[in-house]
Amino acid sequence: MVTATASASSFDLITTSPMIRCHHFAKEYAKRNQLPLNINQQLREICFGDWDGEAMTTLYQNYPQQLDKFWKTPWQFTPPNGEAMAAFSQRIDEVWEQLIAQRKHTLVVCHSGIIRYLMAKVLGMPIPGNQHLIALDIGFAAKVEIDIVIEDNGKVWQTLRWPS
Repeated sequence: MVTATASASSFDLITTSPMIRCHHFAKEYAKRNQLPLNINQQLREICFGDWDGEAMTTLYQNYPQQLDKFWKTPWQFTPPNGEAMAAFSQRIDEVWEQLIAQRKHTLVVCHSGIIRYLMAKVLGMPIPGNQHLIALDIGFAAKVEIDIVIEDNGKVWQTLRWPS
């Protein structure tokens, strides 16, 4: 059986999104703690297309019906020129399975959309769905721990520790 518990002093490596707000922190943390750093393109935040970088108030002023459609039915409505939720979830599922399979104690530096999605999976929330987008408020620089236990038969158990 393999177990991993999040303790800052015992990380084997850091895996980060390539986006500056994550990559910068991860690079400094890795350097300070002499840890290997892996930049993983799959850990980038969901692409909101034409809406990227816009304030929510601006989006509600300019696209009220489209924004409401997205929040109510994100699996059926994709922001203009954005990434579909099905593609996003598939991308995150793939990277998550890779992280579990490597069986290393890993600090993952990523974005709130990814954290919300992974928390929803661990909690058994309906996916596809929108409950995790509405019910889970993840602030900037949030720390969420997911303990993973892998039984000898390969069964994976995940436990959420939040907030920590």
